[in-house]
Amino acid sequence: MSPSQRPSRRKAAEQTPEEAAATVVKVLASLGQGDVVSLGAVNLVGVGASAAWTATAKHEGVDSAGAGPSDELWSLTVTSDVGWYAVITQDCDIVRHPDIEPALVVCPLKFVTDAQWQALRSGPTSPREFPFPTGRGLPTKEGHQLVADLRFVTSVDKTALLHASVETKKPLTGPQRAAFGRWVGARFARVPHPDVLEKDVLPKAADVIRKLAARYAAGDTSDPEVRLVGATERWYLGGNDRRVLFIPMLTEANARAAKLWVAKSGEFDEASIAAAAKRLATKLRAGLPAGGGYTCAVEPATLHGTTAADLLEWSEWVVEAPTDPLT
Repeated sequence: MSPSQRPSRRKAAEQTPEEAAATVVKVLASLGQGDVVSLGAVNLVGVGASAAWTATAKHEGVDSAGAGPSDELWSLTVTSDVGWYAVITQDCDIVRHPDIEPALVVCPLKFVTDAQWQALRSGPTSPREFPFPTGRGLPTKEGHQLVADLRFVTSVDKTALLHASVETKKPLTGPQRAAFGRWVGARFARVPHPDVLEKDVLPKAADVIRKLAARYAAGDTSDPEVRLVGATERWYLGGNDRRVLFIPMLTEANARAAKLWVAKSGEFDEASIAAAAKRLATKLRAGLPAGGGYTCAVEPATLHGTTAADLLEWSEWVVEAPTDPLT
């Protein structure tokens, strides 16, 4: 919401604390999780040598409390080059009175390459970065896309939203906001898998799928499995420790873009999707450890064909580093 769209009010300096808090509550009523604000910073504290200091001290926008790491407590404040921060506070806490919830929790937006963004968009979920849509009033950069980076979070005083220089925007659609909320929750409560599965199977499968996603991003859509990966909105896992079921969730819009949609009948191209799933499963099996007893299958699903029972049984696929495409 731009300053001109906010509820009318006297300047903050002219308001009593009670009046300012009441005005903030009105402003917060139009804000939701996944919206972005133009105010924020990443604050780090530490003592002694720090990899974080080394990585960020040369970064434009750094404002440090000291000359560098030492045995004394130091603090480091880094602002986003993009200048926007995603709100990760839940809706119910956003609208609570500042006396109860005095701050919003936000994380910075940053640019990554188109290939990295597509690998994240079409591959397993990263527990660290969430792809934001292009444009919609946010900054753009040739060859790059925006992601929210949940590795760094900070708190923003709610009353700061009253300042004339602070803006907010709503870049996410309803379904995207819901996905963002699930992603934030998964960061701290994602489903763990057996160690052998995490080590021997899922990282290799993720590499296969992300290479296919990179081909899709580059415009190479000759193979059906490439188009299947490109049409995938989100990945889920089913099966058990030995038989791993990979479930690409397809949407109509993505299927149309990936040429897996029959325009005449207005339906998914089931034959092409089945062929793509078979070819993808073959590629995934080739990466299974020899003699490990693993097998896998690929069973695409769609939102309108998925039940609540399915979603309770499946787990969203989250891949840890080093296979995270943005690390």
